[in-house]
Amino acid sequence: MRSELKGATALSKALKRFTTNFADETHAELGKAMAPVARRARGFIPSQINLSGWMEGKQKGKWEYRAWDRSEAIAGIGYSTTPSRPNRKGFTTLARIVNVSAAGAIYETAGRKNPHGRKQNAMSAVVAPRHADFGKITRDTDKNKSGSNNPWAGAQFIDALNEQGLIVDANSRTGAGRRSRKMKGRAIFRAWKEDGGKTTAAVNKAIENSKAKFYRMARGN
Repeated sequence: MRSELKGATALSKALKRFTTNFADETHAELGKAMAPVARRARGFIPSQINLSGWMEGKQKGKWEYRAWDRSEAIAGIGYSTTPSRPNRKGFTTLARIVNVSAAGAIYETAGRKNPHGRKQNAMSAVVAPRHADFGKITRDTDKNKSGSNNPWAGAQFIDALNEQGLIVDANSRTGAGRRSRKMKGRAIFRAWKEDGGKTTAAVNKAIENSKAKFYRMARGN
């Protein structure tokens, strides 16, 4: 979730050099603007998910055991006002809402690329003479496909998630430009969609106000 404004990251760095208190005030304003969306998103995290692969109980927060823990998924939703690293196109994000919980992130996005799950890896013979499974028929290990022996595993997994919440498209339908698949999800993106652009406007206003104040201070006004 991001709001792009030309010069915003450079402004953030300039604020820190000029005065730490001023920079802190700006980050506080950005956080205040994003907090309502984060709170709304936490409310969309389900208490339970009926998935055989996601155990519930004492192994809370242990993704290595594939445990579903609502409290961990909720705690994983937050916001950051620290500039991100440049992406492949060189863009950075100054203000963003994130989910650092592995299970929560999967709940958010599973199925947006493959609505019916990934295709199952094919079975083939191991032909490398020195391989431990030489001569055996094994399932391929393409990470872009499912390694499950159940051909409907992906579809069943996504159907179970959809019972708790459908993927919502948070892309704006106004203006030009390519619509991104990454603006779709069940919690954060649903909250962003329901926000109706108020947070984007508040973030941009906070940055513009900081820019104007910075220039006034720099001129000694």
